[in-house]
Amino acid sequence: MYQEVAFDPECLSEYHYYGLLKSEFGFEKGRYIVAPIKQWARDAFQAAKNSDQLKPVKKKSITNYLNKLQKSKVEHSLILPKYRALVNGDNWNDWCQKQIDVAPFNSIISESFNNAISYDDLIDGDARWVISPTVQVRKNAAEIISVIKPLIALGGILTIVDQYFRLVDNEVLASILSEVNCNDSIKAIKLVTSIETNNPIQVYNDTYAARYPNVPKFELIVSPERFFHDRYIISTLGSIKAGHGFSEGIEQGTQADLLSVSLCGNEEAKDTLIWVRKMVEEGKATTTVLHGG
Repeated sequence: MYQEVAFDPECLSEYHYYGLLKSEFGFEKGRYIVAPIKQWARDAFQAAKNSDQLKPVKKKSITNYLNKLQKSKVEHSLILPKYRALVNGDNWNDWCQKQIDVAPFNSIISESFNNAISYDDLIDGDARWVISPTVQVRKNAAEIISVIKPLIALGGILTIVDQYFRLVDNEVLASILSEVNCNDSIKAIKLVTSIETNNPIQVYNDTYAARYPNVPKFELIVSPERFFHDRYIISTLGSIKAGHGFSEGIEQGTQADLLSVSLCGNEEAKDTLIWVRKMVEEGKATTTVLHGG
């Protein structure tokens, strides 16, 4: 559900694009700008500085923000997934086209790039910009991983909180590990479940270790049943939740065949991780390192 957006730095010569930058990206909005941050901020700074359309006060607001962004060690709402890191260009348009050749963006914001979305298009309700508050997928591994995969691309620590998510015979978990195996921006995985597994390290080694050798540290945390209300997949930069969990199910020809997944707010995600930590610290859960150290 999280989307990768290419944002033309030249757009920052107009104030309404600055408003878009500040209001429509990040954890809560489901969108992240893909860009080499410091270069993008420098180009956007020059576009704003050289603009004849900006009044002095508004120009100062934009340039101050972009100047801080260039110097900041925190990426905020601008990210660059590592699989795109080696792609360079002579200018933003060239860079953007080369990036598209690697992997398409969900949307492109620009006044000049071919088939991009302009601010006027957004005002007119361009469908390419819309993110549905919920997405419904069938309860099979291929469709479930389709809503998890964009979250994995964001990197960081991936925490799965789902009381009925199994370690054994779980094709959704296998699909997650397959994606993580090819994405070294994921630094660790934590699976929080209520399902106990006999000899979990042996199960992991027999089932997953040889198939996914590049998985980072992987911890299994077994919690008391019904300790968590909803089921979550939380990364450092985003989170999704599903009331009925992320496991596969047998198709029955009912509405229950569909899994409803929604974006999860930053505060709720943080609160969930606090409860995970508290549960472990108070000895209410057992922790097993399945892989890595």
